[in-house]
Amino acid sequence: MEDIYKTYPHNPPHYFVSNAIYMVTGSILHNKHSLVSNAHKSLVCKILFERAAHWGWDLEAWAVLKNHYHFIGRAPENALTLEKLIRQFHSKTAVELNKLDKALGRKVWYNYWDTCITLETSYYARLHYVHLNPVKHGLVDAKRAEDYPFCSYRWFLDQADDEFRDAVMSQPIDRVDVFDDFD
Repeated sequence: MEDIYKTYPHNPPHYFVSNAIYMVTGSILHNKHSLVSNAHKSLVCKILFERAAHWGWDLEAWAVLKNHYHFIGRAPENALTLEKLIRQFHSKTAVELNKLDKALGRKVWYNYWDTCITLETSYYARLHYVHLNPVKHGLVDAKRAEDYPFCSYRWFLDQADDEFRDAVMSQPIDRVDVFDDFD
């Protein structure tokens, strides 16, 4: 599949590259803290994992917070499936969250932004950033970031080989340019 760049009238543009690595950020409408309970965040994680697997995306990092999420995933041959993955993910989570909150018909998601990651250092920095995003938003103490159950940090510490883990976690994140203006 060739690289495709798509623009949309009222949304950010998207660049689709086969087998590339992407960082995706999605936000709740009006930055509301709609994902406050463990049940809410667990549901979002479950559906994210299901939809990613269905469309052949390999997740490498994720964080689900009170009003947004981030994930890093490796695209399959057809990177255009990102649109379908996100559309289904947002649709299914909205329906289930609305059932859980007894708020049928409520609009849940605002939008999503994606970045095609092309540099190794940028990839490492973004992995580091997503793993520690619960610390950034004050959901856990920096010394216990691995205890936040709705991000990939604990999984990463357990699964990554020492050299890769050290390379990722030593990469500075202070200059990572990611839309993450969420309170």
